[in-house]
Amino acid sequence: MKRIGSLLLVLVLAMSMMSFTTAGAEGEKIVVWTLANDLKQFAEQYNTQVGAEVVEIVVFDSADYQTKVMQTLRTGSTDVDIFVGEPQMLPNFFEAGFAADLSELDAEVSERLVGYTYEVGKDTEGTLRAVSYQATPGSVIYRRDLAIEAFGTDDPAVIGEKFASFGAIVETAAALKEKDYSIFGDTGALRWFSTSSSPWVKDGAIIVDQDRLDYFDAAVELYQKEYVAFAPEWSAAWYASMAGPLPVNAGWSALEEIDASNPSTEIFAYVMPSWGALIVRDNANENKGKFGVCSGVCSFFGGGTFLAVNEFSEKKETAIDFLKFCTLNDDTAQWWLEASNGDVVANKAVLKANEAYQNESFGNQNTYGFYLDELEAIDYSMVTGYDDVCKDAFGAAVVSVQEGRQSKNDALKEFYTVVTAQYPELSMPADAPIE
Repeated sequence: MKRIGSLLLVLVLAMSMMSFTTAGAEGEKIVVWTLANDLKQFAEQYNTQVGAEVVEIVVFDSADYQTKVMQTLRTGSTDVDIFVGEPQMLPNFFEAGFAADLSELDAEVSERLVGYTYEVGKDTEGTLRAVSYQATPGSVIYRRDLAIEAFGTDDPAVIGEKFASFGAIVETAAALKEKDYSIFGDTGALRWFSTSSSPWVKDGAIIVDQDRLDYFDAAVELYQKEYVAFAPEWSAAWYASMAGPLPVNAGWSALEEIDASNPSTEIFAYVMPSWGALIVRDNANENKGKFGVCSGVCSFFGGGTFLAVNEFSEKKETAIDFLKFCTLNDDTAQWWLEASNGDVVANKAVLKANEAYQNESFGNQNTYGFYLDELEAIDYSMVTGYDDVCKDAFGAAVVSVQEGRQSKNDALKEFYTVVTAQYPELSMPADAPIE
C-alpha cells in the first residue's frame, strides 16, 4: 500500500497532539483488558501525548477472556477500567450491567463512525455502551493470476459476478476444477453468506428460506464433486495455500513438501472479513500482490474490537478520554490505518480520505474504497441474538449430508431440534422445508 510521506505523518501526529484533550488524565492510571496487542500501540501513542504512563494494557488469551471478564466484574471490581469485546460477547456484558452508559458520545459516534458498528455497540434498549476503532467488512479474496488464466480477466467487478449467488459459485467452481483449481479451502467459506436474504429468526420463527436451501445444496455439491481442496480454515494447508500449490485433500495434517508425482491444487478464493486480507497478505510470500478483493452473495461483517468502560470504574473520565482517543479522533484513525498496514478503521471520513490509496498486496487495488462500499451495504437489521447457534447447527446439518451420514430432510429436522432445544421460545414454522 502506498504510504503517506514521513513529513505528512509527522504533521498528522503533531496536529493530533495539539487537538487532543487530556481531561482527567493527570495523576491517575487506567487499566485496559483486551484480546489482542493492537491497543498496546494505541496506549503508547496516548501516553506519549499526555506525557505520562496513564494507560496500562493487559492482554488475555481469547479462550479465557470472556470468562475472566464475567467472573471479575460480577464482584464489582474496579481493577479494570476499560474492557473490550467482540460483537458476539457484547450482549452478555451489556445484560450483566458491566458496560457504562456512553450516551454522551452517542451523537458523535452515530455521525462519524460506520453505521453497523454504532448499532453493535448499543444494548437492547438502544443505549450506547461500546465503541470500535475498526470496521470488519467482508469480501471474497481471490487470486488475480488464476482468474486471468481461468476467466481471461482479474477485474473485481467481473469476478464478483462469479460469486454473486450460490448457483454462480457452483458454476465458477466447476470451471475452476477444469484448471485443477479449488474454489475454496473447504465449504465452510460459504457460511459467511448464510444471512443473505432473511434474518435467522423472525417473529419467533426459525427461517430457512430458499437462499439458505441454495446455500445448503451448493455446499453439498462443492464437497461431493470435490470442487474444494479439503483444507479447512486455520489448518496448516490452508495457510500454506496462500503461497502456492498444496496436496489434494491435505486436511488438518501437517503440510509436507509437495511431491510432483502426486496431485496438487491451488485455492482460488477465501471468504473472510477485512482482517482476513491481512492474513492472506502475510502468508502469501511470493504471491504477494497477486490477490484482489470482490463482493460475494451478500455484504457481511465479522469480529471487531469494541471498547467499553467498566460500570464500576472509579476513573471513568480518563477511561472515556482514552476511548475517545482510540475511536473518535480523526488523527488517531489515520495513524492506525498507516501503522496497521491495512486495518479498516470505523471512521468514515478517514476511510473516504483513503479510498484512492492503492494496496500493493492486492494488485494496487483501491481496497479502502471497496470496503467503504461494502460497509454501506451491510444490513444490520439481519442480525439477531440467535445467529451463532443457528449458523453452527445449520453448518453441522450441511456436513452430515456432505459426508453421507444423513438425508437432507433428516439433517434439517435435526437442525430445528437443536435450535429449539437451546431456545424453547423459538418455533419451527408451518412452512418449514421438511417432510
